[in-house]
Amino acid sequence: MIRQLPNLITILRLVLSPILAALLARHRFPEALYLVVFAGATDWLDGYSARKLHVAGRMGVVLDPLADKALLVTLFLALSYIGLIPVWLLCLVIGRDLVIVVGALLLRIFRNVHRFTPSIVGKVSTFFQIVFVLLVLLRATFPYGIFFWLEWIALVLTTIFTVLSGAGYIRKGIQLTRRRPVETV
Repeated sequence: MIRQLPNLITILRLVLSPILAALLARHRFPEALYLVVFAGATDWLDGYSARKLHVAGRMGVVLDPLADKALLVTLFLALSYIGLIPVWLLCLVIGRDLVIVVGALLLRIFRNVHRFTPSIVGKVSTFFQIVFVLLVLLRATFPYGIFFWLEWIALVLTTIFTVLSGAGYIRKGIQLTRRRPVETV
């Protein structure tokens, strides 16, 4: 049972997504902020416990990024729904993710490409998306001017890096389609 601890922690993070959506729909911003911070701590904890327990399995490799993405998409959807982030940014973030998923799936089907690793710019984009969401929640919880300006800066950086990473993934996908298909044995 102890060897399943990292996966259980990750599943907990998955369960937090609908709870966060409900809190945001009710404008319970402090609770949502604390829950997001808690989710961040569980993200660190599941990785730490997996390393300490020397547990690396397929389930964790799939579950961890799934939980992260589910949480981030839930936050963008809920914050857009209640009007705290612009709909165009939601469309940009979700659109980029859809392009990545559909592109990776098509590469797998038609070119037998099984590894589609995240780029540095993609990781930077995700970082700024997380920072932006946290700042939106901070400003909603503590409406101080400094949080407005920090949120605005994060919005600009999120937009820039989401566009750059989306374009980079499209370019990478086009390059991979020009290669010969990988033969399976």
